[in-house]
Amino acid sequence: MIINERQYLITQAQAAKFRDALAAEPAAGLHPKALKAMRDGARSQLDELEEQLAEYDALRTGKVVSFKMDSITGIGDALVKARIIRQLTHKALAERMDLAEQQIQRYEATRYAGVSIERLQAVADALNLRVNEVFTLEKE
Repeated sequence: MIINERQYLITQAQAAKFRDALAAEPAAGLHPKALKAMRDGARSQLDELEEQLAEYDALRTGKVVSFKMDSITGIGDALVKARIIRQLTHKALAERMDLAEQQIQRYEATRYAGVSIERLQAVADALNLRVNEVFTLEKE
């Protein structure tokens, strides 16, 4: 997942390189199966990068206002997405919470792994993120 403008620009540049590589003439003497494998790999990488770019664009332009997480472990991704939707930088969120910008960067780098439930709630509150909890017991 792309979490900031810097990563977005880097991902755009990587995608452009894959597009150029796919448009380029293949190297002479390359076995057709090897060529196909290389092109399939490049296409797969490009598809993944374009998916990430589209997700970030949808988040930062407000096309997404809610999302579903299937696990408690998804709370980190939800907080990152909410920050992007709110168009807040790490610095702006840190200021709302009276924390250092680097602390928000560390939280997001690990998707808030190991962060207390109280801190997760404080971040959600700072983002005005409403969480609807549904707990379902699966059959054993």
